[in-house]
Amino acid sequence: MIRNKPTRVPATIRVHESARLWVTMCVFVIVNAGTPAFGQCAFEWMPGDGVPGVSGGIWAMTVWDPDGPGPEPELLVVGGNFEVAGGVAAKNIAAWDGLAWRPLGRGGGGEDYSDVAALTVFNGELVAAGGFTIAGEISASHIARWDGSTWQPFGSGVDDWVSSLTVYDGELIAGGSFATAGGVSVNRIARWDGSDWKPLGTGVDGGGYPGVYTLAVHNGDLIAGGRFTAAGDTNANNIARWDGSQWQSLGEGLMGSVYSTTVYALTVYQGELVAGGFFLAAGEADPNHIARWDGSAWRPLGAGTDWGVYALMVFNGELVAGGDFFSAGGTAALHIARWDGSGWQSLGTGLNGGVYALTEYEGELIAGGWPTDAGGTGVSRIARWDGSIWKSLGGGTNAPVNTQLAYHGELIAGGDFTVIGRTPAKHVARWDGAGWTPMGSGFNSSVNAMTVYGGELIAGGYFIHAAETVVNRVARWDGSTWQPLGGGVGGESLVSIYALAVYNDELIVGGYFTSADGTPVNNIARWDGSRWRPLGGGLNSEVDALTVYHGELIAGGYFDIAGGNSVNHIARWDGAAWTPLGGGVVRDHFAIVRALTTYNGELVAGGYFSTAGETGAENIARWDGSTWRSLGTGVDRDVWALTVYEGDLIAGGYFEIAGGNSVNHIARWDGAAWQPLQEGITGPAYNTWVFTLGDFGDQLLAGGYFTGAGESVSAYWARWGPATGRGDANLDGRFNLADLSSFPNCESGPHDPSNRAAATGECLCFFNTDGDGDIDLVDLAGLQNEFVP
Repeated sequence: MIRNKPTRVPATIRVHESARLWVTMCVFVIVNAGTPAFGQCAFEWMPGDGVPGVSGGIWAMTVWDPDGPGPEPELLVVGGNFEVAGGVAAKNIAAWDGLAWRPLGRGGGGEDYSDVAALTVFNGELVAAGGFTIAGEISASHIARWDGSTWQPFGSGVDDWVSSLTVYDGELIAGGSFATAGGVSVNRIARWDGSDWKPLGTGVDGGGYPGVYTLAVHNGDLIAGGRFTAAGDTNANNIARWDGSQWQSLGEGLMGSVYSTTVYALTVYQGELVAGGFFLAAGEADPNHIARWDGSAWRPLGAGTDWGVYALMVFNGELVAGGDFFSAGGTAALHIARWDGSGWQSLGTGLNGGVYALTEYEGELIAGGWPTDAGGTGVSRIARWDGSIWKSLGGGTNAPVNTQLAYHGELIAGGDFTVIGRTPAKHVARWDGAGWTPMGSGFNSSVNAMTVYGGELIAGGYFIHAAETVVNRVARWDGSTWQPLGGGVGGESLVSIYALAVYNDELIVGGYFTSADGTPVNNIARWDGSRWRPLGGGLNSEVDALTVYHGELIAGGYFDIAGGNSVNHIARWDGAAWTPLGGGVVRDHFAIVRALTTYNGELVAGGYFSTAGETGAENIARWDGSTWRSLGTGVDRDVWALTVYEGDLIAGGYFEIAGGNSVNHIARWDGAAWQPLQEGITGPAYNTWVFTLGDFGDQLLAGGYFTGAGESVSAYWARWGPATGRGDANLDGRFNLADLSSFPNCESGPHDPSNRAAATGECLCFFNTDGDGDIDLVDLAGLQNEFVP
């Protein structure tokens, strides 16, 4: 549990001229101490940060001017699979106006995989297409147009995904995996003439799961690329041209990938058609995923790229390619590169995630896809290149918070993020209650766990470096820099620390590793302040959770053997040997313990299991020292985090149902039943988790992979607490003399109609600052810090 509460009363309490009221209040609370229930308090989710971009993948981008030559600015429009853009809710489509993100109505939706995969402008209106079946409030089968205020359909649409759009010969062209458009057989490509859908010959076919994934216009012909072996009556390997009346091939086409050969991107550069995708052969050329057509034959562009190309465009006279590649022409180029006519060059240090869409906006190159870092700049799926450096589009938090705890009066957060609350911070930062501050240079990769040992903050995770210092997955903060603990931990692959604890004056680290400073260990080790040692024979697979219960170290994880004993995913170490806790936890095929805490004197374990000991327990159970028991009917999916807040057990994770109630990834157990925390934690379907829970001051904190809390945008980190600050009895937004003078009304009744807290029986919640359920002198010390003269 994370705490930041006063533990003793200052010798002297000075609150300006209000001292007499303070004394009066002291006497009152000593006589009238009570224990308000959690459920009586007005608690709520607080608005949080947005993201520096969008919260999920970007598959398409375009530039659209809503009023043509009018005064409104051009908009950068992005489509993909996301819930939030900047600080606003935006379902799969959003617009950037140069300063801020805005939604376009209610965006695209419908069944699962409702992504926006293609964008273009047709007759002055924005056109979006993809997997969605609903656009805003209307039914729109995979394609719709936005007129600036509402979404409109294109007839009855098409019957399956649309992956590409362009305009050719005054008509809108759509390509994808669909078979019909407007009820007419079209075979993966169709044209909209302004009133009806029409085929282009007999379309394209063949090759297994055929589809048209990219479209372009070159020398008066419509070019279609994708996965197919025939276009109309012509053999055409994954690329073909439509001359307005019939389909024709482009040489022998593009072939030869070890995976399914596919053309994903097309553009025109220096008069030649350029194609990118997954292919290794084009006639007599060996192009390595990118090739150019000179009108009669395919030719390579240097040595090409080492992996797939998904996006192409021309920027500042150079060809730019984006994809999943790591090098271009033998030159290191992370996911994006430029061709100057003779060779490949990187764009700065590149992007750390795949690039699937490119465009130009306000003179800058825009790259969208899956990046969360751009040359050291924290971004969220989209970045802009001004010719020399990468920048974000907006501010916020760009990736999950995985762990958190209080240290020296501040909250410390660690995770996958490289920017948090608009503050650049590589995977670790501190919160003083008002803003974030980085901690040194941070780490080169994720922080998964933290604790305090020997008065110093300890961080563990997947990282290897802290600035230029090698630390190997575990480091200590000396107040100004991160330092190693010996040689850290290591192993052959996927080495990481997932859990930390202190036991018998030693630091315990758990995770997935086989050595600690060269000493053989099995996924758990102890640091005595000067060297690393094993804990018996260790555990045979990863350790995900650690705690101390009844004087013993408790470990939970994926392991089922501890020190040679069968333990079923949870075990205890008494200082000399590993032993099981009853029959542990199991499930038919896969079980794991991910979280541990203590609640009402019992050990609570959360994870993914269906039985604890001999008791049915869905994903959460309690151990009283001798027997496993359930907590009601449990929760429907994985539990990843546990803590205690305001006297209740709080669980977070992947689940949506707790005790039969809809709770959305977070719930509280009051000792008898599961209850929701308003609308809970929200985010993309099948991709929302709470990874960490704790409290700081009077607030419950949640971190993980999500985009909202309650009805507010709150990306990757959220706060739940009293509706107003502690001490604000009359709910006027601050704690001052008016609250002190009206405090007795909290018990005696709503004598003052303006005292809404008293009228609803909730005001005691605002005075119990240390969360122990009693109002006493310790609470007064906490309230003193909130007082506004």
